Amino acid sequence: MIKSHPLNRIILLLTFGVFFATSCEEPVDLDIAIQEPQIVVTSNFAPGEPFKVTVTKSKNLLTSEADEFVNNAVVRIFSSQGKELDKLPLNNFHTPFYESKRIVPESGKAYRLQVEVPGKATILAEDIVPLPVALTAIEMDTIEIFGEAAAQIYKVSIAVHFTDPIGAQDYYHLSLFNHSEDSEEGTPMDGYNGSTGRTGASVLTPLMPLESDKNNPAVTFHFEDGGVLFTDEDFDGQKATLTFYSLLSFNNEAHQGKVVGELRTVSKDYYLYHTSLSRQIANKDRPFVEPISVYSNIENGLGIFSGYALYRDSVSITSSF
Repeated sequence: MIKSHPLNRIILLLTFGVFFATSCEEPVDLDIAIQEPQIVVTSNFAPGEPFKVTVTKSKNLLTSEADEFVNNAVVRIFSSQGKELDKLPLNNFHTPFYESKRIVPESGKAYRLQVEVPGKATILAEDIVPLPVALTAIEMDTIEIFGEAAAQIYKVSIAVHFTDPIGAQDYYHLSLFNHSEDSEEGTPMDGYNGSTGRTGASVLTPLMPLESDKNNPAVTFHFEDGGVLFTDEDFDGQKATLTFYSLLSFNNEAHQGKVVGELRTVSKDYYLYHTSLSRQIANKDRPFVEPISVYSNIENGLGIFSGYALYRDSVSITSSF
């Protein structure tokens, strides 16, 4: 057997070390194709509010740059029969968007969107505004109380009741809010009164966290307001009750406030877009989860043009504690 001298082994190891160190320093060309930005259109529309359309350019997933807004687009709304209803002027505020001045959406009607951007193919989309579904009742019960009497926290159950129309599959987006007249943070709203949505100015704060009861149908939590998206697959044409659990905190001395339920009857495109986007955002910090493609109904671009109708109701906090 031939044995190598220890010095030879050291020289051999040093030789390999220099080789690998040199190899690591050489630049590596990554053949990553940079795709041309696409036009992204976003518009969710409902009765009683003007059409608002945001037009931006898509970004590389690895960039942290701000959105690039398109300010020279020509945006038009048409009826389902192809009649032009309005040409939307640009509101060039901090976040530019195009807004209708002559029309507002109506329940039960379909609308077409056309966006023309210089140098790009004409962007087209179409969707319908569903009919609203009324909330028949909202019930709230206390499960547990935490903290001192002056500033207690309540764990509550909130049951939302409505009757689903029989027939075609329906899609829903349900949100629950804490409403207080003296609230300083939250979502401004013009008021609520069934489906008309008109009383005085007020502020809504989403109920967070929101936990779905195990007996509810399968729901997807919405990324923005903490509400839930679901279908009527399990209760088509029946009376439905969904129960959720949340935490409430308020000043016992004032002892005022309401829990507001907002039931959106949404189009299929609205449901597919918002569920896929919510799931993608929920998985953004999970590198080993298979990526989720966000749904789009925009022809020659990306994004969403979708309709919904809403109905609001409330239950007074003072009546439950």
